[in-house]
Amino acid sequence: MSRGRAPILLVLAGSFNPPHLAHLRMLELARDTLRAQSCTVLGGVMTPVHDLYRKKSLIPYTHRHTMVQLATQNSWVKCSGWEGAQDAWSPTVKTLAALQAQAREEYGEPGLVASLICGADLLESFNVPGLWQDTDIENILQNHGLIVVRRPGSDPEKFIFGHKICTKYVDKILIAEEEITNDVSSTVLRKLAGEGNSIRYLTVDAVCDYVRDNKLYQ
Repeated sequence: MSRGRAPILLVLAGSFNPPHLAHLRMLELARDTLRAQSCTVLGGVMTPVHDLYRKKSLIPYTHRHTMVQLATQNSWVKCSGWEGAQDAWSPTVKTLAALQAQAREEYGEPGLVASLICGADLLESFNVPGLWQDTDIENILQNHGLIVVRRPGSDPEKFIFGHKICTKYVDKILIAEEEITNDVSSTVLRKLAGEGNSIRYLTVDAVCDYVRDNKLYQ
């Protein structure tokens, strides 16, 4: 992955409905992988999607934003409220540009690059008709870069070299190897909470308590 010497802000975008330990692990793994290539990572951001994304089972932004704040309160990762403050849902490329501009000012680094972290599922969604604009994919790869977390059994290279834009910018895509099988997902946590079961040790304690106290997903 060719990034020169530009410092990096890691960005993980998602519903975070609710956030869990695998989300935080993705950021940690991406930072370790970049550091191994002598890249400087100045920070990490989790950015919950706007309510108007209208994803099935999406609870209000205020809850999701609060849970991400709780999940990151003792972490080097921060929660961004930029998306939720907008009047409408923002495409990922617009969010990246906004967070990059904010971070450049915050860190005093005019060359800082906001890079997107994703799993194989998001990468493969580049092929879903109508979901992504080709110009947005190209913008993300060319101007921001992508860190793909490879979980056991996934084959991101096969997709990358089968997608014309990804192939064109293959030097802007970094594969982060996850050695541990982790099937934790927000879907699983919602199901457990909805059945009245504990989600402790699948996310941070503060998020568990928030879900319980606000009777979320029930």
